Amino acid sequence: MDGSRLGRTDHGELPWQAQLRRYEPELCRALDYAALTPDISFVAFLKSFSQFGFFRFGPITIDVEVVEDILMRTHPRGDGGPDFPMPSEASARIGALGWKLLRDSGRQGVTERDWLMGFLHWDEGLPARVFGELGVSVADVERYIREASTPLARRDSASGRLFSTDEAAEHLGVHVQTIRSWIRSGKLPAARLAGMKSIRIRESDLEAVLEPIKPSEVETNEE
Repeated sequence: MDGSRLGRTDHGELPWQAQLRRYEPELCRALDYAALTPDISFVAFLKSFSQFGFFRFGPITIDVEVVEDILMRTHPRGDGGPDFPMPSEASARIGALGWKLLRDSGRQGVTERDWLMGFLHWDEGLPARVFGELGVSVADVERYIREASTPLARRDSASGRLFSTDEAAEHLGVHVQTIRSWIRSGKLPAARLAGMKSIRIRESDLEAVLEPIKPSEVETNEE
């Protein structure tokens, strides 16, 4: 098997690229065939990388359903189709911005990180509103990327090993559905293996859900 095609679709795309290519026209159609805009692309991007309804990347956690609802309520409608209009002028501008950021980085290939950085640098519309309300800056994400790229031996040892959802449930002595519920609610941070649906949870994040109690609060029949 050609190793370069591992994790790619039959069209040679990564799974997230195929999902993004599907979500953008779906959202335009839901908006009565509106022209593609950075706001639509932003929601399509979040949906492509969401797990249990949340987009997470380092310091960023976004409830994708909430952002999609804002898009549907506030974005201008199209003329009802059936043909899609040309993408907006703003889409061309954010595309040019994204390619400039990629060239400046000196890296090859477009990743989740590149799309995210493009939206973080975009100071208009829904991306600016979401990141502004979150209080997350370009510098915050760049700091996270630098720390994440540090060799494991030099990272903060408190981060610990990575657990699957089943291993996390066994580690804490709870049902796996409890772990998934915590992830969906945002209580328990989790990450996804690139291009896959497998979820991993840091040991330090598992320990963070443990709350200290007073000796007087312990019941004699509690485990």
